[in-house]
Amino acid sequence: MIDPVSTSAVKQLIQEFGLIPSKRRGQNFLVDKSIRKRMIDLLELNPDDAAVEIGPGFGALTIELAEQCRTLTAVEVDTRLMASLQLRFERKPNVRLISASVLDLSIDDLLQDEPVGKLISNVPYVITSPLITKILNHKDRFSTILLMIQKEVAQRLSADADTPEYGSLSLFVQYHADVKYCGRVANRAFYPVPEVDSAIVKLTPKESDLSPSVERRMFKLIKAAFSMRRKNLRNNLAGLIGDPDRAAAFLRSQDIDPARRGETLTLAEYKRLAKALSGRQLSRPPYSP
Repeated sequence: MIDPVSTSAVKQLIQEFGLIPSKRRGQNFLVDKSIRKRMIDLLELNPDDAAVEIGPGFGALTIELAEQCRTLTAVEVDTRLMASLQLRFERKPNVRLISASVLDLSIDDLLQDEPVGKLISNVPYVITSPLITKILNHKDRFSTILLMIQKEVAQRLSADADTPEYGSLSLFVQYHADVKYCGRVANRAFYPVPEVDSAIVKLTPKESDLSPSVERRMFKLIKAAFSMRRKNLRNNLAGLIGDPDRAAAFLRSQDIDPARRGETLTLAEYKRLAKALSGRQLSRPPYSP
């Protein structure tokens, strides 16, 4: 079969398999070989690696991945794209294809008996946040997570405190992984051409440095602190700690000005607050981005 990484090849495959690209599913296919090479290089595969690809489409990345790792699991939700992949990889014993939504699968479904793997995805925009959350909640099973996502989301993942992009998702991801923004990908690198640019982000999971109970407390704090971005910490933490005055007193005891807003606090400061709240009864549910 033809290499799918060109506009003409994608058009031919779309016609051959009767596909109408779905905006809802974010079906914009990579047509730039230089971006493919950059993605594969950044994943840093070794011959003995187990790899997982989410949303392979027509196999733009898959054909290179299959040549460079020991086992590859590719998860595709669209049955018409799956038909194309089955034809292309039927003679590749190290490639395992799964026809399903990745959000409906367990991590064991993705990795089977492999203790750890590397994950790569040209992520459909609609599942970006839930996919990142799912994977990082099982970060011990992945040594590298390489994502091509909407540029604005990539900037949020790597954002510093006190910037417009910084938010609860930034803190969630940066707590669980080292984040490297690897560069913009112009919208013309895809067909059909999406309305926005993408970017490549590399996540390297790291060990949690808080106990599970303190970690849960920290994410409760973060959720409350960002509940109303224009309000200060004194007001946003009032419901969690008791009332505005108690919240203000607690913040002052930790050398944090109660008039500050949630987006000005660093991850280190949220960790410190969570540790200081040890033993207190908090009223809101744990954070999930």
